[in-house]
Amino acid sequence: MKRIYLILSIILITVSCSSDDVDYKIVNGKVERTINGDGIADQLVTVMTRKSSGSGLFSTTKVLDSAKVITDANGYFSVTLANEVDAFVTIVHQGDENYSGSGIWRDYPIDEPVIIKIDKFIKFKILVNNTNPIDENDFIHIDFFAGLSNVIRTRIENFGVDNTYHPEEPLPGGAIGAYEETSWTGADVNSIVYYSVPETAEDFKVRWFMKKNGVETDGFTEDIPYNLNQINPYSFEY
Repeated sequence: MKRIYLILSIILITVSCSSDDVDYKIVNGKVERTINGDGIADQLVTVMTRKSSGSGLFSTTKVLDSAKVITDANGYFSVTLANEVDAFVTIVHQGDENYSGSGIWRDYPIDEPVIIKIDKFIKFKILVNNTNPIDENDFIHIDFFAGLSNVIRTRIENFGVDNTYHPEEPLPGGAIGAYEETSWTGADVNSIVYYSVPETAEDFKVRWFMKKNGVETDGFTEDIPYNLNQINPYSFEY
């Protein structure tokens, strides 16, 4: 019986020591606007500690610990995660309807504060109207042009003919998924297209391609004026 108690004591001591040996690290960071450094509240951030081993084709990376955190009123976040020697921090920030987020896993040294720079979205609604129809073969295609910045199309509303829709196309071994275009064919075109554009973009234009009476034309509008704090309407008539 004494021997059993002795074995149990050794096991408990071993488990206790193993738990005590786990290292933890406080990861601090901030989500801020690129344009002015202002912190952004209520941003969801996934924070992970990870560690790589091996090299080349035989390299592997494992997740040591992870947590989801929300930034405070000033854009800061802090979380305690398991750590090991040579570990690093990986951040995933998706953004939301008002702020950009790439969703890309970004790696940072574990001992340095994490700074995530994002853009506030400028929102536009482009009203597309065929005000001078020729016939049912009239065609228009538009896109929002913002230079090298990534533009997000959030919604299309049709009050006349529907915009162009491509159903899923089955292929050997897979398929091309269904998708829709901001293009319309017909005389009765009356639609609204909603876009979100990063505030750091250098251009705010509509790019268009049109075909009427067999004649093809294309071009850009002038820069569209905007207010950062509202949905900005712009009427595109053709």
